[in-house]
Amino acid sequence: MLLSFFFVLNAIWVVVTLLSWNDQLRVLWINTTLVAPVFTAFALLLQGPCLYFYFRSLIETIDFKQWKIWLHLSPFGLVTLVLIVFDVDGVSWILKTEMPAEREAAARFAWTIIRCLPIVYIVACFSVIRRLHEQQHHLYSVVSPAKFKLDYFVLWSFVTHWSWAFFQYVVGNFLSEEVNDVIGNMEDYLVVVQLNALLVLGLINAKELLNVTQYDVKKIGNQPLDDSKIALVERAINEQKIYLENNINLDRFAEAAGLKPRVLSAILHTHYQLNFFDFINGLRVEEAKRLLSAPDMDDVSILDIIYKSGFNSQSSFQRIFKRATGCTPSEYRRNARSSTALTE
Repeated sequence: MLLSFFFVLNAIWVVVTLLSWNDQLRVLWINTTLVAPVFTAFALLLQGPCLYFYFRSLIETIDFKQWKIWLHLSPFGLVTLVLIVFDVDGVSWILKTEMPAEREAAARFAWTIIRCLPIVYIVACFSVIRRLHEQQHHLYSVVSPAKFKLDYFVLWSFVTHWSWAFFQYVVGNFLSEEVNDVIGNMEDYLVVVQLNALLVLGLINAKELLNVTQYDVKKIGNQPLDDSKIALVERAINEQKIYLENNINLDRFAEAAGLKPRVLSAILHTHYQLNFFDFINGLRVEEAKRLLSAPDMDDVSILDIIYKSGFNSQSSFQRIFKRATGCTPSEYRRNARSSTALTE
């Protein structure tokens, strides 16, 4: 949802830019009111917080009931207040018409906040990405490779867009109006190219990003495989329970099964019809379901069950478990207890 909202903010920015800077559309009522400036501030000032909380959500649960989180809206609130108090309409907003000195100062103040604030969130996003990499090193199956690819592209798109906009803001006053317009137009085209590139990247990796196939140990692929090698994988699952190791990766699993990594990968793809990411998480979800429904585990907290199932990220567990079962761990436990009571 956060990532989708980030794309929506980019789309709002493109539309408002078209309405504000196109000579034929500039005469519309939207540019004679506060609508265009406020929506511009909304789109640009919320991109940073949205992307930052998206990356944080990959490694922890975000509680939006905490008041500190809503402080990230304060820059947008401040800019909106300045725009309202000094009546900065859409025409004044683009700083191409003569206006009272206080209104011009207000517009420049707002643009300064909009252009400079993203650097804070860029640093914060890279800090979260570093933490995610550290976690990924210890827990291979938290985020799929395709997901990493998309996330990096989103982040670097944001960095590129902001850097170009900041460059224009810094050097714009020293350039001619024609050159400044060219730089501004290139920024707009850059945003459109990025949005289309994100769409193409998402389509290319759609199968891996949206793969919701559940693990089924009895599922047989279309191609025959050496039964002895499949038996080694089954032994690693059923006897060694290798998937419960929170630092498991393809190489470690292959070593435990006595197979080469490429052979294991081929078995997972052909026999189980799953990639390693979904294979491991599917096994862990099954283990979590077993623990949640076990009568002797009633007094064990869900957090403890998360760790006992091989996960070490609560947010990842919640997301993967609900995707696989259609309910939260708490709901699953309640349903299991109700079923047990009825049978008794």
